[in-house]
Amino acid sequence: SRLHTYQRSPISLLRSLSYTKEDNDKFGKLALVEGMRIKDLIADAPQDSASQSIKHLLRRGSLSTDELIGIDHFIFAKPTKVRKMRKDHAAAVLRKQQELRQDRQTTNDLLSSLSKFAQSSSLKSSENARVRAAMAA
Repeated sequence: SRLHTYQRSPISLLRSLSYTKEDNDKFGKLALVEGMRIKDLIADAPQDSASQSIKHLLRRGSLSTDELIGIDHFIFAKPTKVRKMRKDHAAAVLRKQQELRQDRQTTNDLLSSLSKFAQSSSLKSSENARVRAAMAA
């Protein structure tokens, strides 16, 4: 067997590979503006429901399916509902973490169990997003 050593990358290179706080703020503002634009398009569409409005806008070419990816909560739900869903998810993961700690699991078992629980909770949200996308298609 051979020992392979890796050279450490310079800090300047590592910093250039990640986004700065300013970049994150800029992306967040752009996403908010784009989300509001799409929400306004949906509200102004001459249809009875959000899903019917989205279908109409997709047929007309005013929206693409790529623009809808990841913002389904923003479009279909009120922001307070989205915040509540996020808080509920975080609270559920923290409760599960407490349960696992009380069971005195080893660190690796705890991390594995907790990650599986968090993933299953996220999968539920992903499934809901797929259902909403199918409704809009």
